[in-house]
Formats: sequence, C-alpha cells, structure tokens
Amino acid sequence: MSDVMPTAALPTMADVEAAALRLAPWIRRTPVLRVQGPGARDVVFKLEGLQRSGSFKLRGALNKVMLLGDAAREGVVTASGGNHGIGVAWAAWFLGLRAHVCVPSTSPPWKLQALSAANAEVEIVSGRYPDAELAARAYARAHALPYVHAYDDAAVIAGQGTLVRELLADAPDVGTIVVAVGGGGLVAGAVVAAAGRRIVGVEPYGAPTMHAALRADTPITLEHIESVAADALGAGRVGDLPFHLCREGLDRVELVDDGAILEARRWLWAHTRIAVEAGAAAGVAALARGLFDRDPGPVGIILCGSNTDPTTLA
Repeated sequence: MSDVMPTAALPTMADVEAAALRLAPWIRRTPVLRVQGPGARDVVFKLEGLQRSGSFKLRGALNKVMLLGDAAREGVVTASGGNHGIGVAWAAWFLGLRAHVCVPSTSPPWKLQALSAANAEVEIVSGRYPDAELAARAYARAHALPYVHAYDDAAVIAGQGTLVRELLADAPDVGTIVVAVGGGGLVAGAVVAAAGRRIVGVEPYGAPTMHAALRADTPITLEHIESVAADALGAGRVGDLPFHLCREGLDRVELVDDGAILEARRWLWAHTRIAVEAGAAAGVAALARGLFDRDPGPVGIILCGSNTDPTTLA
C-alpha cells in the first residue's frame, strides 16, 4: 500500500451531503435516545438497529449501488459476515437487481435467514470473512459483475457518514462520538461527518484491526480473530481508505473483552429494552468500563445493528 493516499480518492463532507439526499427516499431516519448510561454518564444512543435491514450497512450499500447505475443492471456481488450482505440485498431489492452474497460458514443463522428474506443469492463459504471475500471476488470476475466492498470504498464510507450527520443534527450537543470498528467503513464515515467532534473507536480484544493498524501505521492482516462480535467486527484487516481517514481524524481506539460486550448487551436490554447484536454493544461496554470518563460529553454511541436472536438476551 502506498503511504500517501490520493486526496481525490477520499470521501468528503460534500459526498456525505450528496449521499443523504440520494438515500432520503429509501432509508429511515433512525431516532436518538438520551439516557444515563452505565457509570452515570449522560449518553445519546443513535438507534440504528431500527434501520431497514437491521443495521447501518444499508446506507453505504445503497449509496454505492445507486452510484453504479447501469454497471449494476445485471446484478452485484459482495462478501459479508452478515450485515453488509443484508444491506446490499436490500439495496438490490429496492432497485430491482440481483445480489449474490458470499458469507463465511461462521455467520450466525439469523443473518443467513435475513439474507434469504431479502431475496439474496446466498453462497456459504467455508472459513471466515477473508475466505468469503476471495470467493465473492472470483464470482464477480467470472460473471463480469461489480463487487461492492463492505468498507473500503468512498461511496460506502460516504453513505455511512449520513448516520453521524443525522446524529449531530438531532443531538448537536454531543461532544464525543463512539463507534464500533470492524473493517472501518462506519468509523471512517464518522470522521468525515464529525464536524470537529472527538471520534473514538471500540474493538474487541480478539479483533483489534484498527488498533493494530494505527500502531503499525499501516493496515495489517490479523492471523487470528476470536470474539463474540466477530460476525460484525471480524474483518481481520481495515480498509486502506478507512485507515487513511482514521489515521488523521480518529482520536484513539479502545479495546474491550467479550465478557464486557455481553454484559453491555444485557444492560441495554434490561434498562432500555433495546435489543442489539454483540458488535453494537461494544461502545456501551467501553462506557461501562469508564473508558470515556475524560472525554467531552454528552457521549454519543452508535448502536449500529440489531440483527440478533432475541432469545439470547437473557
């Protein structure tokens, strides 16, 4: 990877604004909820689990597919641990297109069910996300179809940035924005749209992709991913575009253990009746551990997805 990313390749706030106009007829403007969170901090939750498709991923996927225009008329291909594939499937469904989604065999069954319900052509690939990505790219080449990357794409990042644009419009007093990090698309979109607010990423100890990249000053591929949140936060390597944006605009990355993530998920259900998947609880886990005690508040935490089995909340 070149150490210098061409500025023209990076999305800007103008791209986020254009994406917001493009997506407005199709997506929900998800609400915010002000609560006193664990540790007695004032918190603003962005309830993106209420988004159509069940997560923020629809924003970036739809923005990208719409910008592809005629290039996508025969369909699109992607790889996903679940949520991005569901977002691409919904985007294709809206626009009357085919979506071929390669998913790793480690994906939870409820995400596979959501993919099928959105009319995706699902291909289960033995292994984890990198194996699914290799299979998807091979399928795209063989069938001459565009590949929609989950996070390393300017249009996808701009679409994800619309979420933070909404958060700040509805809660302009937020001082710190907390984002769970997988491949980096959402946190990169947050950096673009943050309007000067502090951005903090949160990752599991077992999937520290952005944390490792920032320490090495370059994206690196992790040899082993092991976390209860791996289906959402287990990309194994951050994208080049997200890395360059986050190297300049991300305050830091905090790490949390799986026990804290599960505890935070249970806290959300017990105290707010909000059901989230494990990855979406990472920011609340960090809050409960006091990792934002010195950051300006209120703290805005993006609860980014709810594609989960509700029977596991207890």
